[in-house]
Amino acid sequence: MSTMRNRIEKAFENSARFFYRNRLKTLFVMFMVFAALASMVAELSIDTSTEEMLHKEDPARIKYDEFKSQFGNTSLILIMITPPDLFEPSFLDKLNRFHKELEAEVPYIDEVTSLMNIRSTRGKGDTIHVDGLLEEWPEKAYDLEEIKTIAENIPLYANHILSRDHKSTAIILRTDASADEPTRNNKNEDDMMDDSIGGDDDISSETVPVEVPEALSPDENALVFDAVNRLIRRYENDDFQISFTGGPVVVDVFNRTTDKDMKRFSGLTTFVIVLFLVILFRRFTGVILPLIVVNMSMFSTLGLMALTGTPISMMTTVIPSFLVAVGIADSVHVLAIFYRKYQEGESKEDAISYAMGHSGFAIAMTSLTTSAGLLSFSFAEITTIADMGIYAAAGVVLALLYSIILLPALVAVVPVKKKKTKAGTGKTPFMDRILLGFARFSTSNPIKIVIFSLICFVVSMVFIYQLEFSSNLLTYFPKNHEVRQDLNHVEDKFEGSITVEVIVDTKTEDGLQEPEILNSLERLSHEIADIKNDDIHVGKVFSIVDVVKETNQALHGNNPDYYSIPRDRDQVAQELLLFQNSKPEDLEKITDSRLSKARVTINTKWADSVIYEEFVEYLEMVFEREFQGRAEVTVTGLSALLARTIPAALHSMTQSYYIAFCIITILMLVLVGDIKLGILSMAPNLLPIIMVMGLISAIGFNLDINTLFIGSIAIGLVVDDTIHFMYNFKKYYDMTGNPVLSVEKTLLGTGRALFITSVVLAANFFVITTATLNHSIRFGLFTGIVVLLALLADFVLAPALMVLATVKGEAKSLSQIQVPAIKTIE
Repeated sequence: MSTMRNRIEKAFENSARFFYRNRLKTLFVMFMVFAALASMVAELSIDTSTEEMLHKEDPARIKYDEFKSQFGNTSLILIMITPPDLFEPSFLDKLNRFHKELEAEVPYIDEVTSLMNIRSTRGKGDTIHVDGLLEEWPEKAYDLEEIKTIAENIPLYANHILSRDHKSTAIILRTDASADEPTRNNKNEDDMMDDSIGGDDDISSETVPVEVPEALSPDENALVFDAVNRLIRRYENDDFQISFTGGPVVVDVFNRTTDKDMKRFSGLTTFVIVLFLVILFRRFTGVILPLIVVNMSMFSTLGLMALTGTPISMMTTVIPSFLVAVGIADSVHVLAIFYRKYQEGESKEDAISYAMGHSGFAIAMTSLTTSAGLLSFSFAEITTIADMGIYAAAGVVLALLYSIILLPALVAVVPVKKKKTKAGTGKTPFMDRILLGFARFSTSNPIKIVIFSLICFVVSMVFIYQLEFSSNLLTYFPKNHEVRQDLNHVEDKFEGSITVEVIVDTKTEDGLQEPEILNSLERLSHEIADIKNDDIHVGKVFSIVDVVKETNQALHGNNPDYYSIPRDRDQVAQELLLFQNSKPEDLEKITDSRLSKARVTINTKWADSVIYEEFVEYLEMVFEREFQGRAEVTVTGLSALLARTIPAALHSMTQSYYIAFCIITILMLVLVGDIKLGILSMAPNLLPIIMVMGLISAIGFNLDINTLFIGSIAIGLVVDDTIHFMYNFKKYYDMTGNPVLSVEKTLLGTGRALFITSVVLAANFFVITTATLNHSIRFGLFTGIVVLLALLADFVLAPALMVLATVKGEAKSLSQIQVPAIKTIE
């Protein structure tokens, strides 16, 4: 093992000499690669939409795509307006102008619905008229008192266009959902006949492409948001108070805030790194060379994301700060030795080669373990988690390559001055005393330290078992954020802003003409509409039942007593035909052309994804129970996708923990060359993660996707310091046979670099606590704490374990041991 290690170290040393001597060629090639990737960064977009969190092959995503191919996109923007009097002429004039300007000036809008054009089904004799309530305003003179009475008594309007208290009205914008290309095959509905209603077995079942509408891109969504915002500013005043919300609004503000936070992180991260590099090296080159390496790594990684069409998501926002911190650690370990050897009188070539020979293997191993931990995410069911794993791992590898290849070439061309030092001046005595203090404390009290660590482990596990899972995008915004306040204000009035969709497929042409089917839909609609509790609050349920009851009432002299479903199938068929002839586009929104599928839209207040998971399961249960043997039930919509993210995230994180732990343990065993020491070395890596998870529970936070992410990403980070500790400890132990002395030599040799890199890494995560969004603040805070606890574990627990695992008989005193001259390993 020692011979193999020496060969690897020699290979790193020779590679540094090669890049040093071929400096210009090396710099040209590396900067060309960097330029090619960095040029793509301008194309990078931000996308935090719900549907993009799931793979296209995910069953929930497939159901949603099938739904969109039939009924279009479900992305709605809800604009709530509160005037002194809803049915006062001057307000209606202004509302009408606002409505028309929204139609004219907002791009990517498929439909605008307001009091001006909301459906009004009225009967005259044996015919019906389905018109907009005020669609001819102001040309036509309306009896506004009559209109007010009609509007306040039409069930469709309540919690849809009119608030329950009749003091606010809504304008609903449905975004365009045009598909660019066919994405799946399906039978042509005009030609398709179900076996249950007959048909020739020899009839060809050819498939034709069916377009799946794509959600608006982040850039398109931003244009919609900006246009709506401009018009709101133009119209809003004390007599025309406006709040607006909806999925596209929340996502756009989230994207903009994320972009703003990332720019802030970049500046603060650079400041923190420069500060620590100045303190550590006190050289211009000691600052500029690491910054070149880490910035090239970061921009290359972002360029790679842009090249592959991968947007910045909720999970990948931390990649830039993460890569800067990791890349700095690589450079610090190499440059610390380089400057020391150069100061001792060696040439730049010999000094950088020596440094790379000493630290190259350890850096490569830390990069491999970090990448392994990150790549465990690539199997995740959540695409944003998989993207984080893939591109963060790619960034770590790029940082390693830039460090190994670029640093020797940069050292060759950049002037490096030797410091003037006083005779007898060595390493900072104060830092040495601290490191020796850790070494002597840990080696003198190993049993006490292990017992205390076990107590921390047990207490943390008790709290971990009390953790509850939660994922609510709304809570990511501060309570005083305008988006959160507007959504709460709108939901107070209209009792909902997000939808769950249920498709009831009878598999029979004209199956929805059966009164029994419609009565079942009505019973379930009433049952679901009554759900109003702290967990889930249903504000409205829409379906074809509303159309049938409206039409039946209209055909009976507009008598509210006939707002019901006819008992006769032929009468239902006639009423649906009359409505279809008057307003076919409204029928297309709630059923298919064969009248075999019913769309049931359930409007709810924004809730936790965990609650949506339970609600979706409830809906599946009650609908399948009601329609057992009569229809096929599918529950979908954006809420159902949110519900899917929690079990998918839990499964993905559990899987990533196991994969990362196994891979890192194997790599640690390979590095140490000792099974017992390799396994024991994992304790200082796992304990800090477990303690922080316990801390999260003790404070009262729940686990969301981002906090779940802490453990998986931390295990790939904290193992770096352990690798450097174990690498040096094993080398010293092989030379001395004394674990106590080996610990002291290890901490005196590599402790300073471990301390600096860990503090820099933690500081960069603490920078994330300056974010606007709560989930980023928590992620930065707790990941930074993990890093610091891991450093403490490497300084205290790891030495204690090594002493207990290697001491044989009575330990010799340090004064009795003759230690051969050995070189310091950083």
